[in-house]
Amino acid sequence: MTFMVLYIVFSKFKGGWVENYQMYLLLGIILYTFVNEGIIFGMNGILQIAHIILKVNFPREIALASSLIMAVINLTINLFILALFGLFNPVSPTLVTLGYFILIIGVIFALIYGISFFTSLILVNLRDLQHIAELIMQLLFYATPIFYPIESLPEYIQKIVKLNPLTVLIQAAREALIYGNIKYLNEVGLLLFVSILLFFLGSLYFKNNVKRIAEKF
Repeated sequence: MTFMVLYIVFSKFKGGWVENYQMYLLLGIILYTFVNEGIIFGMNGILQIAHIILKVNFPREIALASSLIMAVINLTINLFILALFGLFNPVSPTLVTLGYFILIIGVIFALIYGISFFTSLILVNLRDLQHIAELIMQLLFYATPIFYPIESLPEYIQKIVKLNPLTVLIQAAREALIYGNIKYLNEVGLLLFVSILLFFLGSLYFKNNVKRIAEKF
């Protein structure tokens, strides 16, 4: 429904700045939804099963991973829908660009996982974080070229928007999956390094602090 509304309103881009606007828009919505669900699900991963954590001794990382797997399952379903759209729209991915697309998904997942290590524990102490995160994700939707092409923005605004990691990842994914191009390779490589570092630091923070949360429930 989100896709239909945005497509009807902004379909003028189909014949303007954006080639194959249907796939452009749908892929943008799918990747944003993956990030949004991953952040929200991961943040609530510990709090939602607090009653189990207090009774059963098991690695708490499993609770976090299970929450993120839900976002991955939804992403898989949405990508299947995207593939159906691709049967009726011109797309030109190659094996190399498909591999690049999978790498981008891996970077996004690692970033979400790393962030969730921190937010899942912070939420236990600061319950209002959930409302703050929802507001930030809503603002991020408009700050990312999901339903509009980045080329439609003034040049100085484009430079600001490109500082948003989600902008780079979504644009790179579109180029790879829809147009068969590999772009933003340096930026994606940098984000890959950042995601691995964030995952490592988040894991250490989680392991050192997760045992202290029982008293908060």
